[in-house]
Amino acid sequence: MQTIKKLTLVISSLTGGGAEGICVNIANSFADNGWEVDLVVLNLNDEVYVDRISKKVNLVVLKSNHVRFSFIPLIKYLYKKKIKTILVFNHELTVMLVILRFLLGLNIKIISRNISVLSIKINQFEKNFFWQRFVVKNLIKFFYQKLDHVVNQCHSMRDDLIKVFPQLINKSNVIYNPISIHIQDYIRKNDLTKIQKKNYLLCVGRLEQVKAFHHAIEGFAGIASKFPELRLKIVGKGSLEKKLKKKAFECSVIDRVDFEGFQKNIIPYYLYAKGTILTSSYEGYPNVLLESISMNTPVIAFDCPGGTHEIIQNGLNGYLVNNQNIDDLKEKLSILLLNKLNYEDLKKTVKKNQIENVIKNYEKLIISFL
Repeated sequence: MQTIKKLTLVISSLTGGGAEGICVNIANSFADNGWEVDLVVLNLNDEVYVDRISKKVNLVVLKSNHVRFSFIPLIKYLYKKKIKTILVFNHELTVMLVILRFLLGLNIKIISRNISVLSIKINQFEKNFFWQRFVVKNLIKFFYQKLDHVVNQCHSMRDDLIKVFPQLINKSNVIYNPISIHIQDYIRKNDLTKIQKKNYLLCVGRLEQVKAFHHAIEGFAGIASKFPELRLKIVGKGSLEKKLKKKAFECSVIDRVDFEGFQKNIIPYYLYAKGTILTSSYEGYPNVLLESISMNTPVIAFDCPGGTHEIIQNGLNGYLVNNQNIDDLKEKLSILLLNKLNYEDLKKTVKKNQIENVIKNYEKLIISFL
């Protein structure tokens, strides 16, 4: 009789972020491959991705509004289900699980998917309120190194991880992010070469400081007179929307910048854009770039800390820009708009990110801990 393979994935929420989308894709893929899969979330506030979860996946909601309040619900879950292997998608939840394993003497393997450039994340805690500055930061520094394994989204993130925690050099690897299943399904059913591009550039992401969309607005403004029919569409929501609109006004392009808000279905935006711009101050391994390239839309991004340079191949799927250099951004935007890249070249650069290839790597890793 064949033993049923089991896996628990743990994440804080199912809001519309990159980590949440990847978590759902991995859960669905493991379930489709015959695994018994639990997807554990703290709560269903702003549950953007709930309807993407396969019926084969068991969704467990802890009904907790914050990681620090999830202590008891997690204990109950771990004892009830007798969990053996956990893949966790949040630094604070990772630490919580390591602490619980130690305190309760649990025989579980904890694998963390590193969701950020860890050294930058830790430094940011210094600027936050008491809980993150003095509690979370120190807990991560002490307990994160006690993991069984860390999956990094790219080599840059793994290099950074090892600088912070040299002890994890033999307990970490790189598995690139997958392209979302719903995007791959769309691509397989449609001939993207027949799509007539519309006259706009695209930004996708949270309207927060880390995404630095004010740089995208500056770059767009710098070429606006050269391409008088061109528009910039910004898809996402966040606390900086008013400031970004003010920036567009100051750059005299407010009438040519469209703030589209959060969009659950991003496919049409990628599909008809002439290019996607990413101006983040740092990134992990940005799904925005993968999704755009796979949808036959080239990309432009700052060569910031993180994995952008592991995705972009200059002249094949887009262009890397010298980090924070607005003049170089303007130049690369003009080059992209004046030169059409080949769809077959774009496809080849993200072949490794097809979900079936990524899941094979995850399965191989998880099975090694069973």
